[in-house]
Amino acid sequence: MGNLDATQLIYARSLIQEVWLLDIEAQCLEVYRQPTPNGYSLIQKFWRGQQVASLAFPDVEMNIDFVLG
Repeated sequence: MGNLDATQLIYARSLIQEVWLLDIEAQCLEVYRQPTPNGYSLIQKFWRGQQVASLAFPDVEMNIDFVLG
């Protein structure tokens, strides 16, 4: 298990509802939601041209182009 996987598992077990991971190489944003004792059950990828909103602020959408720069 890599360091990132271990960290995500800790977050999921701590019931952190949402984790965003910016993948610069792939030019996408990975969003992890629905924590379980075994990790996150929902993993979504958002690409340039798409919009994403945080669970904490569902009315505030961010453009992935803006996030990636």
